[in-house]
Amino acid sequence: MTPVQTRTRPPVHRRSGTATITVTVEIPTDDPRLARRLTAALGVLAQGGGRVAVAAEGVPALAEAPAAPERSPALVIDVPGREVLIHGEAVALTRLEFELLAFLARYPGMVHTRTELLQYVWDAPDTGLPGRTVDVHVRRLRAKLAEFDALVATVRGVGYRFTRSRDVEYRGTAGASPADDRLLSI
Repeated sequence: MTPVQTRTRPPVHRRSGTATITVTVEIPTDDPRLARRLTAALGVLAQGGGRVAVAAEGVPALAEAPAAPERSPALVIDVPGREVLIHGEAVALTRLEFELLAFLARYPGMVHTRTELLQYVWDAPDTGLPGRTVDVHVRRLRAKLAEFDALVATVRGVGYRFTRSRDVEYRGTAGASPADDRLLSI
């Protein structure tokens, strides 16, 4: 299998925010297993939310790779049940670790300062708790999240943010928006 043409840094389309990558691959016609393996690999790429189109010279083009089966989220944060599951296995978190994770996940992509986290998670804005308390709890939380530790990102000099991911399901209070769980006013 020899790639003929690839683009390593595809341009992002201004309106849609997506990129198109074109790869041309030569596959010997006498090796059908190689074509099946390549199609399976493209199916894995399609699971990530992208679209994959396959065309071959002399063979009718597939409009799109077969749709991937519906995946269950790898990380589930169940607020009413006060439970965190990684690949279906419960993770033992302390009350503050759970509250910290749930609060950050309620507002994915939003940066929270240590002072805000002390106020909204610890309910202690003026008790004199040092900001390092937040750092220690974040470190312990990341250790327990194992492969998902990168979801709790540090914003240097500011605080922390929960990274958006398709592998995460946030289950808030029934009938309420995530913002209704605990009101955040800035």
